[in-house]
Amino acid sequence: MSAEKISVLLLLAVIGSHAAPNASECDGLAKRLPTKDLNKIFRNWVLVWGVSDHEEGDHVLGNASSSHVEFKLLPDNKTFTYNERNVYRHNLSSCTTYFIHMTVPSNNETELQTLHADNIRVEVDGKPVEYNDTGAVDFYEPCSDCLLLVYKCSKFRYLLSYKEEGSHRDVEQHKAAHDDYKKLAECLGFPKKKPYVYDGVADFCHKKSAPEANPDNQS
Repeated sequence: MSAEKISVLLLLAVIGSHAAPNASECDGLAKRLPTKDLNKIFRNWVLVWGVSDHEEGDHVLGNASSSHVEFKLLPDNKTFTYNERNVYRHNLSSCTTYFIHMTVPSNNETELQTLHADNIRVEVDGKPVEYNDTGAVDFYEPCSDCLLLVYKCSKFRYLLSYKEEGSHRDVEQHKAAHDDYKKLAECLGFPKKKPYVYDGVADFCHKKSAPEANPDNQS
C-alpha cells in the first residue's frame, strides 16, 4: 500500500473518531427520566461537568469554582426544593444561591415531563438580588450515583452532569464519562466547546468538599 493511501486512511480514521453520534447512539444516551422515577433525584449533588449553548451561559460556567445542588421533597409530597449554591473564582468567599420550588407532576402516567419553575429567588451572601427569569428542567436517566439534566432559562440552556455528594472527588472516574457527555451534548444540539469540569477539591460555599480532611473547619 502506498504512503499516500495510508495517509488517507489515517485521516479518515481520525475524522471518523470525531464524527457526530448517529441516531442509535443518541437514542441510547438521551434517555429521559420517567416521571414515576423522579424520587431518584432527591439527594445532594455536585456539578462535575457542564456546557451551555450561549455566551452568557459560557461565562457563568467558565467562572464557576463549584456548584452544589440539593433536591428535597417537601412533606406535602406535591412540591420539592431545588437549591443550588455556587462559588465563583473571582470571589471564593462569596456564595450565590438559587432557591427554586417545583411541583411534582400529579399525573405520573405521563412518562416524560418537563418541570417548570416560575418563581425563583436568588441570594448573594444571604442578601436577596433581583432575578426575573424562569426555568425548566428535563431530567435524564442517571447512573447509580449520577444525575444528568438540561436546565433551560429564557435565553439559553445548560447540559449539567452531577455526581452524588460523597463520590464527587474521584476526578479520574469522572473522566471516563466525559466522551459520553460530549456525545449527549451533540445529540441535544449543543455546540462543541470547552466544558466546565470540577477539579475534585474546590469547596462549596456552605460546606467543605471533604470535611474529613479539614476536621477543624467543618461547617
